[in-house]
Amino acid sequence: MKNFGKWLKAIALFLVTVILFQSCVVYDLKRPVTLKQASLEQKKVKIKTKANQTIKYHYISFEDGNYYGVKRKSGEFTKVKLNDTEIIQVLSQNKSGSDWATVAAIALPVIAILILALTYEPSIEIGSPIGQAN
Repeated sequence: MKNFGKWLKAIALFLVTVILFQSCVVYDLKRPVTLKQASLEQKKVKIKTKANQTIKYHYISFEDGNYYGVKRKSGEFTKVKLNDTEIIQVLSQNKSGSDWATVAAIALPVIAILILALTYEPSIEIGSPIGQAN
């Protein structure tokens, strides 16, 4: 029974870790968008610049004739002015792809754990001394 408790704790820790890291975002690589489209969609975006930098923003806003990338930093939103001439590509979040990736990130490890639990056979017989081999 003690062995089962250790397995249960390990499985619970693993599932908690998977759930914490399940907030993955998938970007639509086949359909780059313009800054105007990104500001209207209000989705997470990934911007690639001419300096070969990849910058992720929570969303894009348009104010006073300028585009701003909005990031969440320390729980507060900060705006960064975007320079149109430095941007090569703007990719917006693929919501359905992100949902499927989240489901897969949780379901696959759960299925693997269930398979391992169902096929697990202890090598020590109940009632035999621990130090002796079978």
